[in-house]
Amino acid sequence: MAIVLEARDGKLSPTRALINTTTVLLSTYWLPILLLSILLRALYNRYFSPLRKYPGPLLASCSRLWKVLSTARGQTHLDHIRLHRQYGPIVRIAPNEISISSPEAARTLLSAGKRFFKTPFYSVFPPPENPDIFTETREDVHALKKRVANVPYSMAAMQQLSPFIDDTIELLASKIDQHITSSGNGIFDLGDYLHYFAFDVLGEVAFSRSFGFLEQGKDVDNAIRTIDNSQTYNGIVGQVPELDFLLRRNPLWRVVPWLSTKNALITRMALEEMGRREPFRKETAVLKTEGDGDDGRQDLMASLILGHLKDPERFGVGDVFAVAHGAIFAGSDSTASTMQSFFYHVLSSPSTYQSILHEISSAVAAGTIPATGNLTWNQAQNLPYLQACLKEAMRVRPAVGLNITRLVPPEGAELDGVFFPGGTSVAANGWVLHRDKATFGQDADEWRPERWLENEEEARRMERYMFQFGGGSHLCIGRNLALLEINKVVPRLLRDYRFELAHPGRELKANASFFVVQSGLEAFVRRA
Repeated sequence: MAIVLEARDGKLSPTRALINTTTVLLSTYWLPILLLSILLRALYNRYFSPLRKYPGPLLASCSRLWKVLSTARGQTHLDHIRLHRQYGPIVRIAPNEISISSPEAARTLLSAGKRFFKTPFYSVFPPPENPDIFTETREDVHALKKRVANVPYSMAAMQQLSPFIDDTIELLASKIDQHITSSGNGIFDLGDYLHYFAFDVLGEVAFSRSFGFLEQGKDVDNAIRTIDNSQTYNGIVGQVPELDFLLRRNPLWRVVPWLSTKNALITRMALEEMGRREPFRKETAVLKTEGDGDDGRQDLMASLILGHLKDPERFGVGDVFAVAHGAIFAGSDSTASTMQSFFYHVLSSPSTYQSILHEISSAVAAGTIPATGNLTWNQAQNLPYLQACLKEAMRVRPAVGLNITRLVPPEGAELDGVFFPGGTSVAANGWVLHRDKATFGQDADEWRPERWLENEEEARRMERYMFQFGGGSHLCIGRNLALLEINKVVPRLLRDYRFELAHPGRELKANASFFVVQSGLEAFVRRA
């Protein structure tokens, strides 16, 4: 018989009385009840969770607040190094998350086909309505998008765009020459100009347009600051992704002009480029010059449009925008950070600097690399000490400062001999993994590029445990572009100029929002 909630004969039914009493209690004592619930949840997480046996900060075992605070400070990469030195190879960093320091375990975690899927952390990154290759958590959809984008990101395709990278290098060189002429022995902000260079290259490769950072010598429309602020939001809110629905995914966010990102330079340029090529057809995807000829390049946007035309149902217009837009966000800070780290370490070590200059001058004398102009990819590969320095820079200061996280499959899984229950979040941090002494030697904390040249077999083994570009099926799709532009601009600058740190011994300022955004690489520069 159905329960009657209405009053009969002036009396309330027991169910109605219970509802009324509960409502009164909740409205009157909601704060103590909320605090008690939080306390009980924290106690459960601390003392009854399946992860209770793993050591770590007290706050981390009870709440995700430790991760939020660590990320907000911008030092989470250093925090994780300290944690693993204090607690060992497995550290609990959240109620349902552990961090690992074993490179072998990290390889398994990131390997294709092991069913360790991305966590909700990635859903915070924009655009939420059309995840790009980095933010897509559905493995089948990710694989489809990557197949389309792999074509323009192949090394062969990238090398076809070398002339446009060369043009950007020439512009950077002209800016350095102008500084030398006008400022004499004045300080040159090498770090900023490497950042501008990375952005302008991406503009050429993605949209056949320069963003104008090098030309103007500044952060145009505060685009770099906008990206850095967005990455800070992504990093912090990503630790508690449910908050995103109250913040950036809240419809009110879009109607507040200063909160909207649609007017940002890079977003605006991506939308303008799509507009210029609409309606999408094969013959309009590749931009023409002012004459009737083709300028010879098929940029990233054109390749994505062609991929959309080939399979519009599975790779939509939104995907074209998301992947092209994501390329700028993902490729600018990371490439700039790597080049800044390289120059900082090389210029901080006189022996390293002299060795690399000797190698370059010897290569010029032998005709291995040209005496003037730009280098090709293959020519740069003939500079083994320079390549060792690049690898060492990516080892000691990888561009990504936050953790790479994955979910353990429902049935549970074993990593490096340790079983973890299904649903556990497992994190790996490149700054931790690249300091593993069993892999990289007892001096793994030190800058020593010679480690890559001492034994070829050992170098190949170390290479297997490098995670500067991620790993597995989620290996960074833009790595070929990053490596190409670095290998072209770095030896050119080292051959043509002589640099000296303006503040020897001063550490670079580094803030790990997602990428490690660095500043303070200032130098005196003269022509070689």
